[in-house]
Amino acid sequence: MNFLIPSALSALFFIPLYLFLSFHARRTKRSYLLLMTGKRLKKQLPLGSTLMMAGLVLLTLALMRPVSNPRLIEKEQTGRNIVFVIDVSRSMLAQDLIPNRLERARYDILNSLENLSGHRLALVAFAGNPVLKCPLTLDHLYFSQSLSELGTHSVSRGGTNLGDAVRSVIEDLFDQDDRESMDILLITDGEDQDSFPVQSASRAGQEGIRIITIGLGSPDQGTVIPDEENGTLMYGDEPVYSKADMETLSAMAEASDGGWSVPVEDGKIPIQEILNKLERTGTQKNTGTVEEYIYDEQYRWFLIPGLILIVLSFLIENSGWFRRRAI
Repeated sequence: MNFLIPSALSALFFIPLYLFLSFHARRTKRSYLLLMTGKRLKKQLPLGSTLMMAGLVLLTLALMRPVSNPRLIEKEQTGRNIVFVIDVSRSMLAQDLIPNRLERARYDILNSLENLSGHRLALVAFAGNPVLKCPLTLDHLYFSQSLSELGTHSVSRGGTNLGDAVRSVIEDLFDQDDRESMDILLITDGEDQDSFPVQSASRAGQEGIRIITIGLGSPDQGTVIPDEENGTLMYGDEPVYSKADMETLSAMAEASDGGWSVPVEDGKIPIQEILNKLERTGTQKNTGTVEEYIYDEQYRWFLIPGLILIVLSFLIENSGWFRRRAI
């Protein structure tokens, strides 16, 4: 027999706590009884307390999830192919989102991974050129490790070429089978450098690929870009401001097959809400199989006797006959 949640053993902490409280209550009762009647309470641990401790031990074992007869099975997964295409240009270091745009995107994606079972995930970083950081995979741990390593150093050339990033997904990085049931989550501030992004999005739409554009930052005021040497990135004597180009991003989403745009000026990026909508509105496909163990649960053999012992302890403690026997 194995226990799948051994950390539940810490619940045994309540047994010495119960013993302490029981001993303190019994000593107080013994002193009161001696003062009022001159009789002494027997010093041995009462039967009710013994049963209570035994019941708590059994309940703890039940919480540890005892199992037997492990069997390895293959389980088919259904979902979609979701490609996160993330801008890693220097403008993504702007701090209008906390702590900055890139860190905010990474944090909110990582917090959504546990709800993506069955979906194959991929990661593409881009600035002046796109780079595949994680191929489509059901291994979300590998994806999260790749995402954790993402930074402005992830690509070799600076700039922001949205069109090149999308074209790399539909032409170079993934084959035809991978592009079936595919969604692109494009996370950027949208400041493109003449890479024909709307045309590339239209090409994606022709292949049935949805593009959800997530525009980070204010489209009006803009935000300065941090710089390690000068504190703020400068162009001549003037600071460089980064503004979200939601007009371009909205046009890209509309040009694709059923995409939409999401502006995020501050606060949290609604990654989970976007993923939920993708699940509701997209066709699911078989994304592969995973191996997992199944077991025969054995907790009831500890839970039921434990509850019986605890009920008996309450009955005994509140029984007049047992109280008289203890005097």
